[in-house]
Amino acid sequence: MILLGLALALSACAGQMPEQAAAHSPNDTMPDAGVWPENTYTEGLPVPPGSVSWAVLDTAEGYCGIFLTDLTQGQYRTYMERLREDGFSILEEISEEVGGQDYVSIGTVLSNQEKSLSISYTPDNLGIYISLTAEP
Repeated sequence: MILLGLALALSACAGQMPEQAAAHSPNDTMPDAGVWPENTYTEGLPVPPGSVSWAVLDTAEGYCGIFLTDLTQGQYRTYMERLREDGFSILEEISEEVGGQDYVSIGTVLSNQEKSLSISYTPDNLGIYISLTAEP
């Protein structure tokens, strides 16, 4: 449930400017805009279509967040299928029509043996929150 809440929060953050979203932690680093970040969190993940709007890496708090634009719902669904093919299981998925808007927001929590993903999609925007799975 916590990760699902983060997925929904990611969709709310998708419209923020990088300066606003990064202001929450002094441990954050901002990889280059337009470039898929390469680090321990993203290692082995398929790169989704779209343009990287911004990304944040906070190793002190244990997460990497990546926000993309310019992708269709079809591309989102194809990306989700690719994650399942790569061994991720969906733990929870929720879709909700946004009040007063003509679109649906989709939040999905996935996990494999190494990583947990919280993914949020609204038209043209994808947010991915990645954390490493704790060792038993």
